[in-house]
Amino acid sequence: MNRRSFLLLQRGGRRPSLALGIIAALAALVFAGCDVEWGGISVELREPAIETADTSALPDSVVETPPLALPSGPLLFHVRRTDELGRAGIEPVAELQEGELRPVGPLLAERAGEYVSDFIARYYQSDQAYTLFRGSTRVGTFYVGAPAVQGSGLCLELRARGRIELRPQADTLSEFLAWPPGVRTGADSLVVPDYRSDMVSLSQVLARLGVRDREIPGVWRFRAPTDLRAVQVGSGPRGFAASFTVGDALEAGPPPDSAGVLFIVADYDRSRGYFPLYFDAAWYGPGQKRALRWIDAADLLGDTAREWLLHAYGDADSWYELVAQRDTVRSVVWSSRRPVCEAEGPGAGS
Repeated sequence: MNRRSFLLLQRGGRRPSLALGIIAALAALVFAGCDVEWGGISVELREPAIETADTSALPDSVVETPPLALPSGPLLFHVRRTDELGRAGIEPVAELQEGELRPVGPLLAERAGEYVSDFIARYYQSDQAYTLFRGSTRVGTFYVGAPAVQGSGLCLELRARGRIELRPQADTLSEFLAWPPGVRTGADSLVVPDYRSDMVSLSQVLARLGVRDREIPGVWRFRAPTDLRAVQVGSGPRGFAASFTVGDALEAGPPPDSAGVLFIVADYDRSRGYFPLYFDAAWYGPGQKRALRWIDAADLLGDTAREWLLHAYGDADSWYELVAQRDTVRSVVWSSRRPVCEAEGPGAGS
């Protein structure tokens, strides 16, 4: 081999290394996203675009379906007797989760039917039992008969019909809180508040004084309370809760014109007689109704204090509210009200 051939062979052997170096430099520039000039040609380099797959066209079986969000904590139910034979209705009030109350119902209107089916399978099987309480005392059992779900979409009333069996001391009661068996224990003795015949007239007196002293506008012509309960609040079993309606009814439905509602909880002291613990009143027109009714007092938040559970009625729907004392003031701390159901107009709920 002559010298020329030897030199050419050496140069040929170095060319692959040079080519690889050029390619590596270009690759570095490409991924750096720079503009370069190479061999007199200006080249604009950009990072390669990464496209993600569009899942909107995938079949439903491939796209992951969000969970139904059925309750994971214990449910509090409200049971109300409908006749003297023991027939009654039940509906959920709230889910208890980490010391809080959470509303019960579907999160997506399009999955309401699926939610109802799963809810019935879990809570409303025939002869499924729930323990009845009045305050902190066990007073009987409710047995599910059949589901009676009303409404649609997000405005469901997850009700069922059934029957109740009561202890002898509770035969005169018609309204209860209910829990699944084993969720709560109860006291053995039942304290039935003292009902006094003068509670009707005394509640009217407190109602008149309340709207006058608070200067609540309206044409307040008080008759007998629409709902009156002897309750154990404050200092003992001689208190009462009274609901008044003026030109309206204590049920879901719009007023015919302007109307008034008043709710008062009073306690008794021997030295001063009856005095209000809680007062809520408003004069309103269509679309503004919020009529309150007493259900029971119980420790629902786990802080050893007794909160008050109230039933509220609006123009188109009903809901529950919880009143608790914070320092020296009692106020509503939770509500299951669904504005979307109220907006649907009359007939959205009952």
